[in-house]
Amino acid sequence: MKRFAWFPAVLCLSCVCCLAALLTASVAAADALAPSATPDQQVWVTNGTVNATAIGPDGTTYIGGSFTWVGPDTGTGATLDATSGAPSMSIPFVNGEVKAAVADGAGGYYIGGSFTSVGGLARNRVAHILPDGSVDPSFDPNANGDVVTLAVSGSTVYAGGNFSSIGGQSRSCLAALDASSGLATTWNPNANNLVYVLAVSGSTVYAGGYFTSIGGQTRQYIAALDASSGLATAWNPTANDEVRALAVSGPTVYAGGWFTSIGGQPRLSIAALSVSTGLATSWNPSASGGGLNALAVSGSTVYAGGSFTSIGGQSRAGIAALDTGSGLASAWNPSAGSGAVNTLAVSGSTVYAGGGFTSIGGQTRNRIAALNAGNGLAT
Repeated sequence: MKRFAWFPAVLCLSCVCCLAALLTASVAAADALAPSATPDQQVWVTNGTVNATAIGPDGTTYIGGSFTWVGPDTGTGATLDATSGAPSMSIPFVNGEVKAAVADGAGGYYIGGSFTSVGGLARNRVAHILPDGSVDPSFDPNANGDVVTLAVSGSTVYAGGNFSSIGGQSRSCLAALDASSGLATTWNPNANNLVYVLAVSGSTVYAGGYFTSIGGQTRQYIAALDASSGLATAWNPTANDEVRALAVSGPTVYAGGWFTSIGGQPRLSIAALSVSTGLATSWNPSASGGGLNALAVSGSTVYAGGSFTSIGGQSRAGIAALDTGSGLASAWNPSAGSGAVNTLAVSGSTVYAGGGFTSIGGQTRNRIAALNAGNGLAT
């Protein structure tokens, strides 16, 4: 199956010869320092191996190794300035992978993943960050497995993943949580395998993933669930492999993943499905060379991200803009090189992309970038 420290001290770098001298001169001082039993999450970190350390006569710490960067440890979650890209240092430290983040509509946000602590508080795989950057003390669903997707609708937070317990109740891979208390509601579709992506539209919750049963019905990798009862509706596109991305726009549900058939038609990794019938429309960009991981719709454009090398009739490396009418790729071509694009978000004239790439939009960009929606160049 296809898966996928700001701080008060100062760090300086020196040349190898100075480092060697300092190492020799400061052995006694270094030996006198007792390691803390509790790691300090405020200490800066490197992006590579540190092979040597030394403390100078003035207390300065020198380090050497194979790293190219030294800076704040933001943990595995960060909020970024939309203009500069600089991380905010006011957010709580997350100790494990963040796989999903969604705004709460009031200046805060919910996060899901594989973490067990947020801001020093025990939070198993799902948490609510308040607008002031603190952890919500009332919201603690305590999932026993990874949360990989979140969606907010009114006073409800929908969570999907591979857990079997969340919000104080037994829930298999999908649950509806009270946005204030974090407790699970009675809504219980009971998916039999991982729920990878969610999208809410009106009174319908669309789900995609690796399941074959959900909402009391046989549903292959994609389903529509009643937001009140949790039961599967009659909508049944039946994909023949995993669905990783969903986007709803008017009368159409766009789906992406690793399938070759969906909605009763051959469709390679991407399709447009009728909200009414679940049948595939004539829209057929046909991605090849790899699957889709992300979709975002803005006006008459569908942005697609993944590991594909061709889509919409054009060579496109991992990212593309598709016309909602014809399905053809536009001239917009940031080209993510050899790294997959795993997530996309559109805000005004900017398309944000995240994934495994190291270059995109004509520039070196390590795993995250902002792209001009007009010309595809990295900002």
